[in-house]
Amino acid sequence: MDILVLDLETTVERIEGRIDNSPKNPRNKCVSGYWGWLGDDTVDHVKKAVWYHKDYNGCDPTDELRADLLSADMMLCHNTKFDAEWLLEMGFTLPPLVFDTMIVEYLLAKGQRRPLSLKESAIRRKVKSLKKSELIDDMFREGIDFSEMPLDVVNEYAEADVKACGELYLAQLPILEREHNQSLKKVIPFMHEMLLFLCEIEMNGVKVDLDVLEEVEHQFQAEKDILEKRLNEIVESVMGDRPINLNSGADMTRVIYSRELISRDAHQQTFNIGTNEAGKSLRPPYMSSSQFIDAVRATTRIVHKTTAIQCPDCSGKGSTQKFKVKTQIKRGKKYRVQTDEPYKNRTKCKTCVGIGAIYQSTGVAAGLRMSPSSPYDASINGFKTDKETIKGLILQAERKKNDVAVEFLTKISRLNALSTYLDSFVAGIQRGTRNSGFLHANFNQCVASTGRLSSGGGMSINLQNQPKRGFPVRKCFISRFENGTWIESDYSGLEFRTACELSRDSQGLADILEGKDIHRQTASIVEQKPADQVTKDERQRAKAQTFLPLFGGTGNGQPAHIKAYFDKFYGIYEGIHGWHQSLMTGTLKNGTVETPSGRQYFWPNVERTKNGRVTRATQILNYPVQGFSADLVQLACIRAFRLFKQANLRSKLTLTVHDSICVDTHPDEIEQVKSILTEAMTGVGEEAEERFGYKLVVPLDIEISGGPNWLEQQEYA
Repeated sequence: MDILVLDLETTVERIEGRIDNSPKNPRNKCVSGYWGWLGDDTVDHVKKAVWYHKDYNGCDPTDELRADLLSADMMLCHNTKFDAEWLLEMGFTLPPLVFDTMIVEYLLAKGQRRPLSLKESAIRRKVKSLKKSELIDDMFREGIDFSEMPLDVVNEYAEADVKACGELYLAQLPILEREHNQSLKKVIPFMHEMLLFLCEIEMNGVKVDLDVLEEVEHQFQAEKDILEKRLNEIVESVMGDRPINLNSGADMTRVIYSRELISRDAHQQTFNIGTNEAGKSLRPPYMSSSQFIDAVRATTRIVHKTTAIQCPDCSGKGSTQKFKVKTQIKRGKKYRVQTDEPYKNRTKCKTCVGIGAIYQSTGVAAGLRMSPSSPYDASINGFKTDKETIKGLILQAERKKNDVAVEFLTKISRLNALSTYLDSFVAGIQRGTRNSGFLHANFNQCVASTGRLSSGGGMSINLQNQPKRGFPVRKCFISRFENGTWIESDYSGLEFRTACELSRDSQGLADILEGKDIHRQTASIVEQKPADQVTKDERQRAKAQTFLPLFGGTGNGQPAHIKAYFDKFYGIYEGIHGWHQSLMTGTLKNGTVETPSGRQYFWPNVERTKNGRVTRATQILNYPVQGFSADLVQLACIRAFRLFKQANLRSKLTLTVHDSICVDTHPDEIEQVKSILTEAMTGVGEEAEERFGYKLVVPLDIEISGGPNWLEQQEYA
């Protein structure tokens, strides 16, 4: 096999502190290319072509690189997707196969966090040719890109990268041949085929209507303003006159839990808060309920309501005047002397925090008086107030019939969501949309430990975290074609089907074959009403509960009727429960879990705790379901990509989000697109059997919908 090792160097635009190295940025240029043929132990001769550099007159021809790419059997790079997209943008044709040494390093990590840069990977595999220049790193930090660096330094740097990449590949091959790594060889080919699919959708991009996005922004901001006004009213009623920062963890601990830290150090030591030398979060200590209550009382104190009194220093104006100081020299010594000349701007009064008041305790307990449940609720600023914690606190407030707490927590949850929508989605789309009107998302294969795709980085937004149904931001994603249709095909209940597949749960399989709506069943139990009376909203809310037992949830600490659901779930789906036990037992024995696709996860230090639980239990039960589901979706993407090419359609594959594939569809190709998506996604079982030697027993079902944009869609029959 003729293997061409390649590395491209490009300019990088820095926008608002973000690095944009996309070939879709018209201001970015490909500075130079370096390539060579892989021999028995290295790349003997590295060719180069310089196309855009301040110290280089003219532009080298592309003929030799073009010819070598056409004659190569495989192109080898580190972070191949980057180089492949630049080549495609420049009009080159890729070889039949591509290979990414970063993907292999990611798979060899087996779910563990490892640095995956070429430098770190080469050091780990003891590659000899890596000669990274300290000068290069220094210039990058100063914002200097390859087009402005000394050309001889760039050449030396890039040539070393080409050789190092080739040697890294050769070092990886014998590692993959080891018995315990054999299964990974099944994953590698389809991950590289998926890489080409990602190149396709990223280069295609999605059309964005910025006017619609601006309307959505105004709606979000108006709702946010109303929420903040009401939340501040509640804060004043439960806390007194002293203002609270709704974005402060310490202030939220005061409001929600009615407690504040006595000593940050004592709090952190008691609850083992922070990270170890490896950067991993420390494990909270095991405590009984009474021990935990005593620890909370020892490290925190009750917060009292406050009343405001006029500040005697600033007479209620909230500011003080400072005067300039000048330096005088007497007998060779410098003295600072205050003058009568005031500074232009006044400074805030330290006594009253610039509001014209000092605050005194009334002796009356303040706040919502919520209770943290375990050491896992402890945080660096007091106690957790994240999204999942607030969900649990809302349930707690409902049990206590604390209407004020329910309102506050519900509204703070929505406020946090709106802040995310505005700061991440709206601002991210506005920032990432090119002058062409297209947003080119960035997908990552080597970030999520499970094997799922992640999204984001640089100028791209994280589309994987975007809410699915009814999210107004989706309305701004439109078709590039006149009268075009945005079509999305989504797997139905994939995680549940995958859990039933891997566990071979007989009841789960029967429910799937009968077409039972598992989420409606969940809602029926949780809402304590017949299944035929469950509303759409109740069914949607119940989805979270459906998934929790799939990943080892027990329902401990939940209200009785929700805890009953977990007990009933494991009673109904005994196969899933038994499979969970075998997964944990197997991991305790050998530290490894493997999916039918060959993907592996490694937990070397798993142990059983005093309460009988297994450490990393959630990950052990979650990863196989998430990972194999991801592999099935990616196989569907590969099949769709192949079928689109064969049909030579004008319609464009645009996104894969969660368990779906999105297509910007030409008005004349709607039926063809629906047919291809159906064939690609429902026929994944054949692909899995061919590639992995694994036969699916659980049928896969899809829902296809279409409309003028990504929001306003109707399901096709």
